Amino acid sequence: MSHKFDVLILGSALSGSSLALCLQASGLSTCMVDPKPHPKFAIGESTIPNTSKLYKLMSIKYGVPELAVLSSFDNLIGSVGTCGMKNNFGFVYHEPGTIAQKVHQFPLSEIVETESHLFRQDVDHWLALRARDYGAVLLEGVGTRKLDITDAGVHFEGDDGTQITAEYVVDAGGRNSPLAAQLGLRTTEGLRSWSKSIFTHMSGVLPFDDITEVHGPRQWHTGTLHHVFDGGWMWVIPFDNTEKSSNSLCSVGIVWRIDDGDEKPHPNPEQAFADFLETYPEIGKQFAHARNEREWVSAGRLQYSSTQTVGDRWCLTSNAAGFIDPLFSRGMQNTAVVVDRLAERLIEQFEGGFTPRTFDDIEQMQASLIEENDFIVGNAFRSFTDYRLWNAWFRVWQVNQVTGTMRTEARLRQVADQAAARAAGQDALPKAAAAPGAGLDGFIDAFYQKSDQIMESYWRKDISLEAAVAEFATLFADVDFVPPSFGLTDMSQPYFDIDMDKVASAIEWARTARPGIRELYLGGLPASES
Repeated sequence: MSHKFDVLILGSALSGSSLALCLQASGLSTCMVDPKPHPKFAIGESTIPNTSKLYKLMSIKYGVPELAVLSSFDNLIGSVGTCGMKNNFGFVYHEPGTIAQKVHQFPLSEIVETESHLFRQDVDHWLALRARDYGAVLLEGVGTRKLDITDAGVHFEGDDGTQITAEYVVDAGGRNSPLAAQLGLRTTEGLRSWSKSIFTHMSGVLPFDDITEVHGPRQWHTGTLHHVFDGGWMWVIPFDNTEKSSNSLCSVGIVWRIDDGDEKPHPNPEQAFADFLETYPEIGKQFAHARNEREWVSAGRLQYSSTQTVGDRWCLTSNAAGFIDPLFSRGMQNTAVVVDRLAERLIEQFEGGFTPRTFDDIEQMQASLIEENDFIVGNAFRSFTDYRLWNAWFRVWQVNQVTGTMRTEARLRQVADQAAARAAGQDALPKAAAAPGAGLDGFIDAFYQKSDQIMESYWRKDISLEAAVAEFATLFADVDFVPPSFGLTDMSQPYFDIDMDKVASAIEWARTARPGIRELYLGGLPASES
């Protein structure tokens, strides 16, 4: 095969296929080349509201209704029947030799649509086929033998002899990015998070609800369950938690903080898993009848970034650019953010003929996404040393999650209004002068900086645990950019079931709030449309 395309995409999983859909729908020709054929195993299986809203946004912005399938479980299950539902984030804190009583749960209520547990091998394959329906070329089982990027363009040679030329190449190849390897871009410098993991898919995993006496507003089994302990965390992501799913599997993984500097993978993941369950027998009850349905994957240090992520004719996206940890399920969110921005820039760049250009804003965006995730995750691992500290840091994460979701919802409404105006034959509405909630950035940044200082002082043993918890309580008491009715900064609350009454209270509060806060929440909360 020898062909010329506008954009060559290395990889056909979530990132590559989503980008191909956006570009094809906008009139650009794309070719996805993947060394592995579909269906193929992948983790990154739990969505968050910001991710789903971003896929809905892109579906409208680029005219690709298929992307809206990923915006909610109800949309997804009809197209990919092997996925699970997610109606809450659940966190159970464990200490050796004790029965767990310390928990957090964040139910996903009327503010957002029901999230999903993506059975990635089927979701990724479905997306790749939809991109092909739009005209993208999909080459599976073709590895990279040679990749030349010059002033004249991009030339790809596959290990099967395939020859492809393009104006631009996007590497969506994840950790094994061929372009990052070729250009020597990988680095771990400056990353604070240190963790390694084992993971697999199992069947026969019992719902934690059946073996515990502590319960939240929703069943643990109907959401993403995190077992948290001093030194790390464990995920339990069932695909069989709804009668609508035809999948009996459950994604299971353990992530340990690396304190001793040993970055090598666990040599015997089966034994590591058995040892973990022996230390935490209550968790072990979930796996009394479980069996592996695929081999364990044992991964060394998970964290990496890149010294450069864009060039005149190339870009590393998402996990090809860097990765921190699966905690808080931010990987797919970051993928969607980058895909949206890159698609927009490429479409603009090809208007009137392609001219090579380095997209500096994407470079900065990806560095910022990695830094923010590293900040949230790295300090979460530190907070796991004691429940009181984790109880505080959980709220820092929640503030980050809620404000981020409000920004995306406000952007989504702007994009929907633009599309509606065009459909009605009207002139498109003017773009907003600033991102929703931009006036809050200084206040939120100060909040994050102070929370980081507290954790750093605790970790260096400059202050005691009790002093750190007290400083967090003072910090939360001063927060004025989160609706009081949500209770996110109330350290006595383990659950955050935000119903429509609390939303209504939040809207009333926002109407009299200072600029920045007002626009963020009135633009992001559902009842504000009325």
